[in-house]
Amino acid sequence: MTKEKSWFWPVQILIWLIVGLLNYLVQHFNGSFPLGIQIINLVGMSCGGLLVTTIYRFYLKKIRFNYSLRVGKFIGFVLGHAGIQSVCWMGFIMLISLPFVGEYHIRIIYLPFNIVPLLTLVLVWDLGYLTYHIIKNAHLREVEKWKMDAEVQKAQLGSLKAQINPHFMFNTLNNIRSLILEDPQLAREMLTRFSELFRYTLQHSDDRETTVAEELIILRQYLDLVKMQYEEKLQYSIDAGPEVSMRKIPPMVLQLLAENAVKHGIAQSADGGIVAVSVHADADMLQIVVKNTGSLQIARQLEHGLGIGLNNISERLRLLYGNQAKLTIHEEHPFVIVEILILNS
Repeated sequence: MTKEKSWFWPVQILIWLIVGLLNYLVQHFNGSFPLGIQIINLVGMSCGGLLVTTIYRFYLKKIRFNYSLRVGKFIGFVLGHAGIQSVCWMGFIMLISLPFVGEYHIRIIYLPFNIVPLLTLVLVWDLGYLTYHIIKNAHLREVEKWKMDAEVQKAQLGSLKAQINPHFMFNTLNNIRSLILEDPQLAREMLTRFSELFRYTLQHSDDRETTVAEELIILRQYLDLVKMQYEEKLQYSIDAGPEVSMRKIPPMVLQLLAENAVKHGIAQSADGGIVAVSVHADADMLQIVVKNTGSLQIARQLEHGLGIGLNNISERLRLLYGNQAKLTIHEEHPFVIVEILILNS
């Protein structure tokens, strides 16, 4: 049984029972009708109202009424059907009153003039029922919209994450391949660290967010792995306060920032350089800064715009945090600085 069905019938019966009783009490205290007519009117008001509105409800379901009608059509539909309902209701009352026509024919003749209060009652019921379903349908459409948006975002995030693994994997495997003949022992160590990094990416491939503490571990492993290749050409530092440990960020963000710094900075200089990572937070925001020796002009010549890594990060930040996060890149000679700010929601 649906939620609507579970409450509709008790409420429907109660409403029309109250309408019939109120009509009975008014007639009883006015003394304008004998008891028999009062009872007939009680039955006519309660059963008639219950009958015509229930049939109307069934009719709306049968035609699958469009609750998004324009105002003009909606008003016309409501008034037209309310008129039909009130006439049918009046006919029902007159039909059950026929046995009393002989004695109270004068009063029965005037029954059609009661069409106005019947029309009013029907309009109130119809508008209440339709308003409920209009609000309900609007809510359902909003929920469906959010579900669809969530599915689109999930697909987009999945596509962006799919870019990360091949990008990182091929770069690292190429580095290991170049060392196999030159330094087999170092190549084995790099392969071991690479397997740990790849395991992490697989474990977190479906996660929207992970903790900064976990990201810092994978960042150190990555930088140690890269340092095996570049040796003294690469110097790195990581500065992260204890307040950031449980803060949430998208997976692989720190590693991608470091990879971008190495690829566009350290790898382009014969003398190598520095990669400095800083992660700090306060009550208002989380700040991630990655600074590397290099030139922004050279980096832009290598890859159009921000490059795959930074574009990937920027797009994931937008999908997850909207305008509450931003990524910027600028140069302060001799360093290129990438900064991410994530505001606390």
